[in-house]
Amino acid sequence: MKYLILVLLVSIIVFSQCDSNLPIVGKEEKSEMKKFIEGLPRMCYFARLSGSTQGYKIIDNNDGTISLVSFSNIGSEFCPPPFGKTESTSVVYYIKKCVQGQVYRQAQNDCKGTGTAANYYNAQKYQGCPTNDTACDDSVGNQSKTLSPARASCILDTTKGLSWDNEYSFSVGDKYKLKEYLLTRKDELPITDTDFYWLYNFGSTNMNRTGGSPAGPSNKNLLNYVLCFKKQENE
Repeated sequence: MKYLILVLLVSIIVFSQCDSNLPIVGKEEKSEMKKFIEGLPRMCYFARLSGSTQGYKIIDNNDGTISLVSFSNIGSEFCPPPFGKTESTSVVYYIKKCVQGQVYRQAQNDCKGTGTAANYYNAQKYQGCPTNDTACDDSVGNQSKTLSPARASCILDTTKGLSWDNEYSFSVGDKYKLKEYLLTRKDELPITDTDFYWLYNFGSTNMNRTGGSPAGPSNKNLLNYVLCFKKQENE
């Protein structure tokens, strides 16, 4: 729209130049517009160098997964090519669309393949460990990939041929976007203030919180939901 306005301004100047008797734009105004248009490429060039807007967004891949994507917008909608607005994106995490235990339905692109709304369509809870001790710890004190029921449910998952885990490093920005997305699906996902999810480090988090740190019950043998993630190796 802004670029269209710029084109209209140029057209007015050209038209008024063709017939100086037409009182469309005065000489002073035409001079100012001419200076503005001549300086536009330079202004747009420096606007492009000055920085970009950045953030996160969620993309539904319509295949049982979603992507948490970081993006940056460079340039301005006001500027004409080649200085116009461009967007650069990079996948940070792939995330299973369904909570463990739910069944994805391709045609409906939802997780209502089994169960009912009363049990969140069969969303299952898993223990971090059958016992509240170190029996399921790996060498650095995280959930063992084979001994922890919660973590193993992701490790053994073969959705889309990706290597899944319940490892997710929170930051305020990306967790807010994830929460924002999950809340749009609260009719099929456990996303209330009392629903907790196991993380690989035996922390549990409530997906309805916007804070960056894991929180919630930490007894390893408690039952919590599990959401699986695939972190991109280059992030």
